[in-house]
Amino acid sequence: MMNFKRIAFKISVLISTAYAVIMLLHWPIGFTFFTQLSNIYAAAVVLLQLISRKKYPLLKYSATVSIFITFAVYLLVLAPMMPGGIFAAYRQDHYASFCLHVLTPVFTIADFFLNDTEFRWEKKHLLYAVLPPVCYLMFILVLGKLGVRWGRGNMTAPYLFLNYGAPAGWFGFMPETASYTTLGIGVFYCIIVLLLLVLLIGWLFLALAKKTARRM
Repeated sequence: MMNFKRIAFKISVLISTAYAVIMLLHWPIGFTFFTQLSNIYAAAVVLLQLISRKKYPLLKYSATVSIFITFAVYLLVLAPMMPGGIFAAYRQDHYASFCLHVLTPVFTIADFFLNDTEFRWEKKHLLYAVLPPVCYLMFILVLGKLGVRWGRGNMTAPYLFLNYGAPAGWFGFMPETASYTTLGIGVFYCIIVLLLLVLLIGWLFLALAKKTARRM
């Protein structure tokens, strides 16, 4: 049976995600973004853990890596490019942005390393870190082909580094075209870099999970 200490972070994940989702109901297209989906994924795994009273370590590992990507990409790439700067970016939608990009990631990561690493971790489990971003990419490509567009720039993807409709396209290199809709670099190269970063983050989290598990 879980004690309060073990469920405190899980409850915090649910509260933070629920608040953000409610604040963003006015913007349905937002639920096609990796940010919202990774938060909902993390909350769903936590809810499953609470209901079943099982740990589901591989799902939690997968969700933790995904939510860290949300935290890191927004902090380092997207928030600084927002009108008004980084602090305005986190204040959006009555601080729903802060919940999505800071609170839920911090609570999820803390909960994983404090409560969910007791497992026999192996290198093959790195696949669980890669699957959510790859599935998301496929999802976005399908939506783009179906005619869905995002933002004022009528982008073919929710994020500027995935916007293959920009002048740089899939394989171009046009840094002079960089703006809030594109990095000016072909989407293919951005995907390769992002995939390598996901693998690196997944490997680091896997190594830390192994070390934490040995101490338990």
